[in-house]
Amino acid sequence: MLPAFRRLMSTKIPTHFKSVVYSAESLEECTSVLSIQNYKPREDLEKSIVLRTLAFPINPSDINQLQGVYPSKPEKTLDYSTHEPAAIAGNEGVFEVMSVPKGETSLTAGDWVIPVQANNGTWSNYRVFSKATDLIKVNGLDLYSAATVSVNGCTAYQLVNNYVAWNKGSNEWLVQNAGTSSVSKIVTQIAKAKGIKTLSVIRDRDNFDSVAQVLQDKFGATKVISESQNNDKSFNKETLPKLLGPDARIRLALNSVGGKSSSAIARKLEKNALMLTYGGMSKQPVTLPTSLHIFKGLTSKGFWITENNKKNPQEKVENIKDFIQLYRDGKIISPKEEINTVDWDVHSTNDEQLLEMIKNAIDGTGKKQMVVLKW
Repeated sequence: MLPAFRRLMSTKIPTHFKSVVYSAESLEECTSVLSIQNYKPREDLEKSIVLRTLAFPINPSDINQLQGVYPSKPEKTLDYSTHEPAAIAGNEGVFEVMSVPKGETSLTAGDWVIPVQANNGTWSNYRVFSKATDLIKVNGLDLYSAATVSVNGCTAYQLVNNYVAWNKGSNEWLVQNAGTSSVSKIVTQIAKAKGIKTLSVIRDRDNFDSVAQVLQDKFGATKVISESQNNDKSFNKETLPKLLGPDARIRLALNSVGGKSSSAIARKLEKNALMLTYGGMSKQPVTLPTSLHIFKGLTSKGFWITENNKKNPQEKVENIKDFIQLYRDGKIISPKEEINTVDWDVHSTNDEQLLEMIKNAIDGTGKKQMVVLKW
């Protein structure tokens, strides 16, 4: 268990901000649309909530916005002293409160916060908000959890809790593919904390046994199988029931791969069960057998955390509270080891270096990339 957040003592309110902005999109080379903009904020900072950025991850949705293919888009404005209307890149990050307007009592300097909604722009050294209700306190989380809870944490939490009325203490399961993904690892931890068993499917690999063991021992997966086993009719008929145990019910499937993997996890569901699709890493369509709909009453739905939060922002607030408590109780571990960090020294990194650093992070492969600001 990592120590809870530590407060970074605030300094004087800044007069100039630095942000990574874009005015256009490019599917071919999304990094080409980015620039560094230095500007004086238009808001009255004495009457605003002033934040300084502690860290922000670079998520696929951020890249998709720069490519112009993401359904949710930020509003472009002239507030950042650009020639053309521009938006600040990024949708997720954690901030420290530097100052609050007179009379504001729900936030104090030193609190750690995240935005309630996406499209506020997070790739910046400072941000300004007018209302405390647009922010959620995340005191109690470490830097890595706080910076990623808005997307991965809330996605995992809602996938587990919002769609099935689980009978705690029974032999009830959820099945998910992409078992090594960040969301899947949080799903297994939340499920374990709430008494729900998980069957995680991962790609075939030479070190399958060691990866599976880590997913079970460290991240709480109940059982781990390979994609070849997932698609094997003999395995599913003869071996899988023994793994699941007597009176097992697989009530929920979580799909972020698509293609054959999605149809294989759907086949494992009991009658009148649900499959939620929240990603498509294989870039293959979700193809489901007709028989699952007719004879097993399968329901297949999509899941999009951005839209959920837009429709019900208070639910996100409650999700975060529960997530923080699970973290404090040691039920969820920090994703620190799953993240590659890049340091932005706000005192010495020049604009050219910052832009190059951001571009390299966008092009990075393997672990999730996160920019950590050094104050």
